[in-house]
Amino acid sequence: MKVFCTGISGSGRTEYLKEFVKWSKKKYSQNINLINIGERMFEIAKKLGQNIKEEKILDLSELTLKWLRATVFEQVIGEVEKSPEVYVISTHASFRWRRYLLPAFDFFYLNKLSPDLFITIIDSIVDIKKRLENTRQWRGRLRLRDIITWQDEEVFITKILAEYQRKPFYVIPRRQPPSTLYNILFAKKKKVYLSYPMTHVENYENYMKRIGEFKKKLSEYFTVFDPGYIDDYGLLVEAYKALNDNKEYVEIDGFRISLDEIMEVEKDLRDQTIRRDLMLIDQSDIVVVYYTLPTLSPGVLSEIIYSFTNNKDVYIIFTPSNKISPFFEYFSTEIFFKEEEFFDFINGKEN
Repeated sequence: MKVFCTGISGSGRTEYLKEFVKWSKKKYSQNINLINIGERMFEIAKKLGQNIKEEKILDLSELTLKWLRATVFEQVIGEVEKSPEVYVISTHASFRWRRYLLPAFDFFYLNKLSPDLFITIIDSIVDIKKRLENTRQWRGRLRLRDIITWQDEEVFITKILAEYQRKPFYVIPRRQPPSTLYNILFAKKKKVYLSYPMTHVENYENYMKRIGEFKKKLSEYFTVFDPGYIDDYGLLVEAYKALNDNKEYVEIDGFRISLDEIMEVEKDLRDQTIRRDLMLIDQSDIVVVYYTLPTLSPGVLSEIIYSFTNNKDVYIIFTPSNKISPFFEYFSTEIFFKEEEFFDFINGKEN
């Protein structure tokens, strides 16, 4: 099996894949071969007596980059060809360098490699920004708008490559557990998108604790995609607070971002939050709605309607005492008023 995994610089792709390899070995004694194309390119250059600095590699001529990449892919294809083992090829689909988009793959070698699965690792723009600012190569180069654009391009290009080769494609948030990728590759668990209200929540910590407990139990039966693993909208919430307090920046975990830079992407963050959640729904088999609040959530209702009208089964766990919305009834496969009823139903279906 060959997995082609992309993700922009700062996305946490390399760290996620290393955790996945280690977890798979420890949990299931499953050996995964991880090949990092970027590292291989530096190794090849060094063997040829060219010590290329990481922060300078994208300044090389396009011809030199193509040659280095081709040499590596010839090597990789020789390793994986006809091998029964599992290989994850970690690379970029594109680079956004000096305000210019550079390709990071070659159709000829991609066709020769013929991956069985395409994956893109994504993360929140704040976490990406923090990682990039801690490197010599990217420090000070990309604003939030550049990061949003680049990550969107990375997902789009990888998805097109997967569609071109008629292979499955998944987006995996960096904070998803390693079991997510393992289940996609090896398990027969159905994939679930977990929908729940995220705004206007009282006692937020206790609420999220209940969500976590439900998600943990749900994960015993399904591979669960949680939209809460990327909280770009939370950056806007902090920005609005800063505006009210007449501050010029937002500080998150000791990392400062100028208010101007955030407000520059206000509309982008709103739109991409919705688009990303719908993308996670698209790659799921089922949508499970965990609704424990007495107030109506427009976001959850929109996800219910989108899912139901796009050929997904929608199961709603609705615990408030007030009367349920007729929209919930109309656009759902089944409604349960207690968690136990839902899991009894799932157990019955599984058995």
